[in-house]
Amino acid sequence: MNPLRILVALAWATTAAAAGAAPLEPQHLLHQYKCYVCHSDDVPKAGPAYADIAAAYRSDRRAVSQVSAIIRRGQHGGGPWHMPPHPEVSRAEADAMARYILSVERRHGAEAPSTKNP
Repeated sequence: MNPLRILVALAWATTAAAAGAAPLEPQHLLHQYKCYVCHSDDVPKAGPAYADIAAAYRSDRRAVSQVSAIIRRGQHGGGPWHMPPHPEVSRAEADAMARYILSVERRHGAEAPSTKNP
């Protein structure tokens, strides 16, 4: 497992434990809300790969809040498919998912980035 992912997971667990809440497991949430139907960690599908989204936001200090907002409000992209809004996702869940998405790195041998805009 990527050391950055381990640190991110520990940070989530620590923050949730301090708040007295169960930690939000971002990959569980991504499956629960069916995000993996259109996205994957490495390969573009109907939506961009999480590794491509992470690369696009790498230098943006506001990346977590921006990706979290996109998860909740949806986004119209340049292709034929648009990401629908997900108002049922809480802000805390969207933040946890955004942190995970932004930590994803392309695995060796995975498909090269697509021309889709994240």
